[in-house]
Amino acid sequence: MAKEFDILQKVLLGETSEASIKRTRDILKKQGINPEVTIEFISREEGVFCGIGEVTQLLTRNLPEAFRDDVWALNDGDVFQKNEVLLRISSTYAIISQFITAINGFISSSSGWATAAKECVDAADGIPVVNFGASQIHPNVVGIMDYSSIQGGAKGCSSLVGADLSDLTAAGSMDESLVLLSGDVVEAAEALVSNLESELPKVVSIGIIGDETEEAKKIVENFPSIRGLKIETPPERGDNGYIIKEVRERLDQLGFSNTQLSISGDFNPKSISQIIDIEKEWQSETTRTPNIEEGDNQMPPNLNRRIVQVIGIDRYIACHEPISISPHLKIIDGNPVAKRGQIPGLISSQRLLKVDFE
Repeated sequence: MAKEFDILQKVLLGETSEASIKRTRDILKKQGINPEVTIEFISREEGVFCGIGEVTQLLTRNLPEAFRDDVWALNDGDVFQKNEVLLRISSTYAIISQFITAINGFISSSSGWATAAKECVDAADGIPVVNFGASQIHPNVVGIMDYSSIQGGAKGCSSLVGADLSDLTAAGSMDESLVLLSGDVVEAAEALVSNLESELPKVVSIGIIGDETEEAKKIVENFPSIRGLKIETPPERGDNGYIIKEVRERLDQLGFSNTQLSISGDFNPKSISQIIDIEKEWQSETTRTPNIEEGDNQMPPNLNRRIVQVIGIDRYIACHEPISISPHLKIIDGNPVAKRGQIPGLISSQRLLKVDFE
């Protein structure tokens, strides 16, 4: 079943078109000119494609069935190269010209978010990435931003609307306000454990009002079966990577090696790579920690362990700039055309697939 995207009525009616395109259409209408055209949307840089769902929904409402067999596109999540054709649409000029601006905006913005997510995922080297950027962007586009991040490889997102579009459960067990309102991290954890739905993972945020290592110790000792801890260290606190290492080592010393750690903050590919470097340093250490439950004073080295289990991204994905994509008129009534300096006619592409309108 096709996703149902929340597209504004003004977009569906073509009212977000650029004025120059509308005036051109009006001029041609007065002259009785309305040719069949083919338009290709071409990337100016590499990235991850996203946005075809919204495009399809828009065209389902506005494109006559006679032209629906001639709409071709990459799939959401496909990696593309510079100067590659991402989308090809044939129609009459009067119809498709109303929506060129919106279509280009759909795929440009969504591909930007998907590309940013992939950059973070690649930097994380196998550690799951979750998008926590819902508060950093206009609420009208939160859902599609989160959906796009999933198409780029993120494993989760924090908004309810984005999770619904992606057929996921929204990430996040508790807000930092629960700790601030409770005045104590243990009391906040008690409230979480006692009241959160049973099917949701219990992950307690630490580092909001106290030292991360000490709060981690308090939580696991009071709630030994807790699923995990989320380090929410303010940027003023210092290097997140080494704070993570300290908390991980402390949990190991206490015999809670299976307690998961997650982090969230203003991370980007560069800062994520720095965490991975710290992880490699930690993995190479030969110190072994007692396993209290098994009465064993030796445990496997860190070589195959991850220092954290989730990396949450606050701003980088949501605030990423759109991918540069531009529409090109390539065919007019069967005749190849092009702007000066470009090759007339369609650009050959074996990757485009016929868009399914069912």
